[in-house]
Parts: sequence; C-alpha cells; structure tokens
Amino acid sequence: MAHSELFMVSPINAILEGLYETPMTIAELRQHGDFGIGTFNDLDGELILLDGIVYQLDVNGVARKVGESKKTPFAAACFFNPFSVEEIGPLPDYHKFIDFLNLCLPSPNMVYAIRIEGDFSQIHTRSVPKTKNHTPLVEATALQQELQFNGIKGSLVGFYTPDFMPSVNVPGYHFHFIDKDSRQGGHLLGCKIKKARLSIHICNRLIVNLPMTLDYLGVNFNRDARKDLEKAEK
Repeated sequence: MAHSELFMVSPINAILEGLYETPMTIAELRQHGDFGIGTFNDLDGELILLDGIVYQLDVNGVARKVGESKKTPFAAACFFNPFSVEEIGPLPDYHKFIDFLNLCLPSPNMVYAIRIEGDFSQIHTRSVPKTKNHTPLVEATALQQELQFNGIKGSLVGFYTPDFMPSVNVPGYHFHFIDKDSRQGGHLLGCKIKKARLSIHICNRLIVNLPMTLDYLGVNFNRDARKDLEKAEK
C-alpha cells in the first residue's frame, strides 16, 4: 500500500482554546488534499472538502462554495484514494453505524479518511454561529443550532483518529454531511442509513502545521483535550 499523508492546518487543542484565526487559505489547503473537513476563521461554519471543492455550511445548514482566499484555522485534508469500497445495507441507528464502521477498519491504531455516499432515512447535524476569537470551543458549541433532515441523499465526509491523539485531532469518528445537491448539511450528530457505499482510505503519515501566530505561540495548552472534545464534538 502506498504511503498517504493527512495534513492538518493546526492541532485540535488550538481550537479548544478558541484560536480561530490563522493565515491559512483555502488555496493552500487544497494543495494538500481533495478531501477533508474543518471550519473557517472565526468558527464561521463547517467546512467540507469533497472532490476538490470546498463548501461552507453556515449556522442554518445552508451550503455554498467558497473562494480560494477564505481562511481556515482548523482542517484535515488528504488526497482520497480508498483501499476498500463496499455497499452497505440498512443501519437503523447511529450506534449500529459506528459498530459497523469499527468492523471495517483493519486496526484502531491508524488514521482513516471515510466517505459514505447514499440514501439516509435521517441525518442529525449541527452548526455553530460565528464566534469571537479566544472563546473556548465548549462555550461556542453551547450555542449550536441543530437540524434534522429526513429522507435525504448525500455524503458523509470524515475521519477516524486513534484514541491516543486527542491533542491533535478529534478521537474516534468525526463526520460532516452534505446533501447530493450541495445545498445543505452540517457537523454530524447522528444518522440512520437506508443504503450507502462506504469508501475507506488509510493515512499512515501525519503532517501537523503549527501556526506561527502570536495567539498560538503564547497560549498555555492546559485543557483536558479529551474531556472538552466529548462536550464539543459529540
């Protein structure tokens, strides 16, 4: 299997501390992948990078393409080339969905990019409002807007990260959803699948960009990353 790199704009602990501004542009991010998820400066919506196109999902779940000059403080990206593709049948709740994914991964100690395209009986998402820099993520997500889509087709875009990396990326599964017409979606909280295609790509190398900003250089990373991520991302 060829080596594959996962590129990260910053470690997740910077976002937990509320560092929502970096000079990293979408143009720069796209040099490192055609597939990924993240957010935008000032936590202004959810980011999806799919087939080389970047979408912004706002607080109301509305999706729009964004230009190359827009900036991101946090994103993970890779060039998607799956080693496994398979059709999956009905998965009636989120726990069964996660159990199924666990069976599909060769090892829990690697990073995986995961794409699921299909027909969903239900999708439960959230987005957070634009947030002032230096606001801890757990405070920002307390103001999240939740949405539910019923009988919708689209794609889940995301990653699995091993449990031993909570300061780098969200441990476990982290997905964003966008519908097949690229009009709506958000950060996934739950789903029910009718029928879908699962594609899995393995990343065995990691590049983490450490932002050369005054905020990052001066912050004290003393939070319990795992505890805060459980509150903010799940």
